Amino acid sequence: MHGKPPAPGPDRSTDRATARSAVAVSVAALITAAALFGALAPKAAALEGPLINNIGIALQ
Repeated sequence: MHGKPPAPGPDRSTDRATARSAVAVSVAALITAAALFGALAPKAAALEGPLINNIGIALQ
């Protein structure tokens, strides 16, 4: 006797492609964030000294 054929499951190739796309987007976002941070960090460091001095004067 033959039973029912197994019900088709989710398409795993589509799931894998979706997962790869999500990983690629995440990696691209991390690279972009790192590049922006690297570009902005020197400017933030240049502003940090005067900002801390102004806060110190304001607190006196």
